[in-house]
Amino acid sequence: MSTNLSTARQQNRDALHGTQKDIGLAELDGYQLAPETFEEFLTRTQEEIEILGMADVMPLDRLEADVPRFGVPMLSGNTRDEGGNRTQSADAESGEVKFNTTDKQYYILVEPERDALKNTHYGNDEFGQYIIDEFIQRWANDVGLIGMRANATNGNLESYAGAGASDLDATWNGWIAVAEGKDSNSDRIGLENTAAGEVDSMPEVDMGDAPIDTKMFNDGVQQLDPRFRDPDDVVWLCSPDQVQQYNFDLTEREDVGGAAVLMGDGDVTPFEYDIIGVNGWPNNYAMLTNPENLAYGLFREMELDQTTNSDKVNENALHSRNWLEGQFDFQIKSLQAGTLVKNIQDPAA
Repeated sequence: MSTNLSTARQQNRDALHGTQKDIGLAELDGYQLAPETFEEFLTRTQEEIEILGMADVMPLDRLEADVPRFGVPMLSGNTRDEGGNRTQSADAESGEVKFNTTDKQYYILVEPERDALKNTHYGNDEFGQYIIDEFIQRWANDVGLIGMRANATNGNLESYAGAGASDLDATWNGWIAVAEGKDSNSDRIGLENTAAGEVDSMPEVDMGDAPIDTKMFNDGVQQLDPRFRDPDDVVWLCSPDQVQQYNFDLTEREDVGGAAVLMGDGDVTPFEYDIIGVNGWPNNYAMLTNPENLAYGLFREMELDQTTNSDKVNENALHSRNWLEGQFDFQIKSLQAGTLVKNIQDPAA
């Protein structure tokens, strides 16, 4: 892992542990999460799931938010003669990346049993912390999977979790789907003087069902504009299965490098770029980008409802029924700042 990414992650962890505090049931009363509880919730979900810790997490103040993006031409200036005027007009192009959380409500239900309270280290005054912990783990896991897989051409949520997840594919476009060009709301622009709306997908490498190999990494780098090729910031994102497969292939080399991989004595960094195996990432894809190019927007007004006295609570000896509901969306800030590799042979197939 590059020094910059490692340092940033450690800073996030240090900050996170400083924000944790006991939350009692009193803090769970009310229609919406209090601002300080929302901030803690958001921070702790970033530690829970690696992909959320790497992505750019954006609290949204409105259900719809436009993030402006500006085009950067290869050369921006012009010359001026002695005594002449600066008459060349600027040709700055701009566009928007749009978050839209409207009609994208997502909820999680936690139903702790009364007997569970007897068998935990949480006391009555801190049992609210147990409920928050459960919400954090489940929300982070779900959002991470939705962000990676929702509506992807291969490996979408329905193929991963069954037919019951088809509504999720119909509701969200995850980062891979956005890279494939399935975001029709944003008016994106390119690096040069392209008009808004002309950039609709990430540069691609199609493996045609070939296995992961060194040539794939080279082709992916070659597709990425040189202005985005800083190995300190840019990494390869793929599944743990693909990382293992590539490591195994390297061990078959009859040289010192292959032996080092087999013995675990060296990091595998093709062409200086780190490879990160992300749990839940679909096996058919890889992406070369700065992880902060992947954005997750969460609407601030998260709702929490708790029922402690109902027929179901009493009949099932539940402590309470707790619903957490929020609205979120996913975006890629700059499509041209990455390469999407698709149709990689699935090593687990």
